[in-house]
Amino acid sequence: MLIVVMIIAAIAGVSFPALTAGLASVRLSSASGTVASFLTSSMNRVDRREEAAAIVISPTDNTLAVYTAASGEKPDRTVGLPQGISIEGSESRRVLLLPGGTVPRVTVVLRNEKGARRSVEVDPVTGVPSIKRVDGEIH
Repeated sequence: MLIVVMIIAAIAGVSFPALTAGLASVRLSSASGTVASFLTSSMNRVDRREEAAAIVISPTDNTLAVYTAASGEKPDRTVGLPQGISIEGSESRRVLLLPGGTVPRVTVVLRNEKGARRSVEVDPVTGVPSIKRVDGEIH
């Protein structure tokens, strides 16, 4: 019985790092999908309501927020990222969305604690966000 317990403990010890890396990857994929959905819904809302909006991407707060004329000083909607996921960059960026206008190129790069990166980029021609795996180091 003691040998069986030792074998189970050895298997658990070997598989634990792989399991945590897998969870970090799932969190990164989920956060990328959330950011893409947030950007899409913000663009759709601008066109539907015919009012301009500003998306603020804040790496320091790890959030994305939409401000409209109706919301004033406080954001209309905000999305925060899960623990272990961060937005790359050091300064906040603002993107202005105008009704009936072209969509600006927006790129948000997310990183997990294991160093894996995903890029959420809105195509200015189609207005559709795409999620891509980013390889290599930041230059």
